[in-house]
Amino acid sequence: MNSLIDKIISLIKIKADQLKLELIFKFSTFLSLSIYIFTVVILSLLMLIFLSLGVAAVINEFLMSAYWGYFIASGFFLFLIILFLWIFRFRKIQNWLEQVIIESSYQKKS
Repeated sequence: MNSLIDKIISLIKIKADQLKLELIFKFSTFLSLSIYIFTVVILSLLMLIFLSLGVAAVINEFLMSAYWGYFIASGFFLFLIILFLWIFRFRKIQNWLEQVIIESSYQKKS
C-alpha cells in the first residue's frame, strides 16, 4: 500500500515538474518575443523618423521652401493618427484580434 502511495506521490511530483517546465518555456517564449517586438518597434520608429525627415527635406527642395516639407510630412502623420483613432473607435483591430485568437485556439485543439 505504501509503495502505491509513493508511486502516486512521485507521479504528482513529476507532473508538477512538467507543468513548471511548460510554464517556464511559455514565459521565456513570451519574453523573448516581447524583446524582439520591442526592438523591432524601436528600430522601425527610428527609421520612420529619419525617413520622414528625409522626405520632408526632399519636399522642401522641390517646393523651394525651408518649412513646407515638414508641414506636409506632419500632416501625413496627422492623417495616419486620425485614421488609426477611427479604426480604434470602431473596434476593427479588436474584432480582428478576437477572430485570430479564436481561430488559433480551435486549430490547436483539433
